[in-house]
Amino acid sequence: MSPSLNTVGGATFARCNAQNRPLFRINAGISCEEALEQASLLMDCVNKLTFLSGMENDNDAMVWASHYLSEMAKAIIDDVTSGLQLAQGGGA
Repeated sequence: MSPSLNTVGGATFARCNAQNRPLFRINAGISCEEALEQASLLMDCVNKLTFLSGMENDNDAMVWASHYLSEMAKAIIDDVTSGLQLAQGGGA
């Protein structure tokens, strides 16, 4: 992947309040390669947490942690996809 491909900063996550507004946003200008590396690390945590939560009876904390981590990873991947589309002339 070319290091000149960057995130666009459009993807959000952690929606909250009555207006369902996002609390966080992916930063623009991060190389797609570095962003995908972070998404991979987050998904590794999700995989470990879901495995452990499947082995235990009291797993609410691990399930919620997995949910939030996977939402963060998805936002990174969505933003990288937007950056790739923009670089290919397809817009974000």
